[in-house]
Amino acid sequence: MAHSKVSEQHMTNKVLECPRDGTLMMENVTGEAVLDLCGKCGGQFFDTGEMFGAFGMKADPSLWDRDETAGAVREGSFKCPRCNKQMVTQDIKHEADKVEIDRCGHCGGIWLDKGEVDQIVAIGVKMEPVLAAEKAKAKEDLDKMGEVDLNPGLIAKFLKMFSKKPEPA
Repeated sequence: MAHSKVSEQHMTNKVLECPRDGTLMMENVTGEAVLDLCGKCGGQFFDTGEMFGAFGMKADPSLWDRDETAGAVREGSFKCPRCNKQMVTQDIKHEADKVEIDRCGHCGGIWLDKGEVDQIVAIGVKMEPVLAAEKAKAKEDLDKMGEVDLNPGLIAKFLKMFSKKPEPA
């Protein structure tokens, strides 16, 4: 039910105001996403999935909550331009690179000030070898397992191990 309220708000709040300076934002097509851009301060608002759609894996928000990149999260200084809920501020870091972003825990929107997209992408590029090593390790582990027979009989036997047995009378 909460999801529909977010969708309703998203649909009714199409023209966004910049949370920094109140300027009406313009839509800007980038990659496969339509981003909201402030013409005055250069900040950008990304709805859920738009960072990935605009800039690919290097800007995937799932990279930000990892041990290597996650930083402090604290209450933000402004409200989300999409749903008007209080945003949180999060530090994203990797080695010497660090950027402070604003995220909405309600609708999933992300606000980046001018230049922060470049910093996010730079961190994503530096994370590529880490991700490649993890994928190689996972493939190696799967290859060691060999063929796994997941026929229905095997699954049924597995599930029976967790079913409650009747207590003796």
